Amino acid sequence: MNFKNFSGVFALYERTKLIENGSADFADKNFSIKNNTDFSYATASGTKGFTAAAILMLVAEKRLSLDSSVKQILLKSDGAVQKYGSLEWLSDAVTIRSLLSHTSGVPDYFDEEIFDDFEGCLHGNANYHYEKPEDFFPLTEAVWKKQKTPYSSAGNFKYSNGGFVILAAVVEAVTGSAFSDYVSKNVFAKLEMHKSGFFRLDEAPPAGIVRATGYQTNGRSNVYGVPVIGGGDGGAFTTVFDMANFWNKLDPELNPQSALAPLIEEAWKPQLKGDDGLYGLGFWMRHENPRIVFLEGFDPGVQFFSFYNRGTKRSLTICLNDEQTNCNEIFEKYYNIVE
Repeated sequence: MNFKNFSGVFALYERTKLIENGSADFADKNFSIKNNTDFSYATASGTKGFTAAAILMLVAEKRLSLDSSVKQILLKSDGAVQKYGSLEWLSDAVTIRSLLSHTSGVPDYFDEEIFDDFEGCLHGNANYHYEKPEDFFPLTEAVWKKQKTPYSSAGNFKYSNGGFVILAAVVEAVTGSAFSDYVSKNVFAKLEMHKSGFFRLDEAPPAGIVRATGYQTNGRSNVYGVPVIGGGDGGAFTTVFDMANFWNKLDPELNPQSALAPLIEEAWKPQLKGDDGLYGLGFWMRHENPRIVFLEGFDPGVQFFSFYNRGTKRSLTICLNDEQTNCNEIFEKYYNIVE
């Protein structure tokens, strides 16, 4: 399949039946390995949908409430003072629901109004120092200290990576497991996403996984441009087929018997207006058709889009791995089929 300006993979499914897929350019330029729809690609902020699913699973199991105070959860966990500090910067009014909906007022440690790129928000530290949720807390606190009126946006939609880092910490506090381990076992494995995971950039991926490299506008790989391992706010890897499974296993209309179904229904209900569409709890919906739920993500060397039409049960996932290209050709040719 020939594309003039696209590097990555895409796939269009009806439920899990393949309609069309394709790939272009290289997954690894050093060894001239071409992109392949069986490979795993970075999702950037698309990961927030996986974090939301993990949190909602804990709510379905009654281990959490959407209206629980996040600060109370974290401070009650083992070793909280050593891990998180006093959490002076975290308001008692912040709840699970407000974090999922980006209405908490928690500052974004990577606020693009302050920083031009991810490296800028690290204050000179190397990206391999950021592995666990609490590693990002000082960055969030630093932005909090710079704010003229902290929490002034509470109650209104204001996108916050910092909020989803806190959700990852909540998962760890409630389960006693590392966030990446919990999501791998309870989201990816249960939803049959067998080639999805949090794969460290400085290690070889697990057997059977081929991880595509992301390339920035300057031609360099993104190995130093993103955290060394993904977390609650971004950085997980997935495949186009795994995303078809993700949507189908979560769809409350296809899984009405699931204890998760009413929570997904709420998460996929438009509640707020954001810059890129309508927003629920961890998921976007299209303005022109709120029955189309989607996730998207942008990182150095990464663009990720996955759309799911609840009416047609069709999904389109696009994974781009080179910033010198774009996704326009894929959207123009295939998005209308999802509708």
